[in-house]
Amino acid sequence: MAGSTATATVTSPDGLVHATVDSTGTLTGLEFAPTAFERTDPATLARTVLDTVREGGKQAARRLEAAAPPVPPRPTPKRARHARQV
Repeated sequence: MAGSTATATVTSPDGLVHATVDSTGTLTGLEFAPTAFERTDPATLARTVLDTVREGGKQAARRLEAAAPPVPPRPTPKRARHARQV
């Protein structure tokens, strides 16, 4: 799955921030509610953005991991003999 990514769009608990983040942690979209700058101060809004982006990155990484094919077991001598017999 080299080069594959997944994305997640997350909304902050207060509904002021919507962030889209890919599985590498790259922010690909950011939106603020129309009242975001009226309802909070800059420092709180900045923390909300950071927390929302982090959560989006975690969710996107989990989605990518869930979509990855399972890793086959490492061949052991017994498995190798069985594979040759089949």
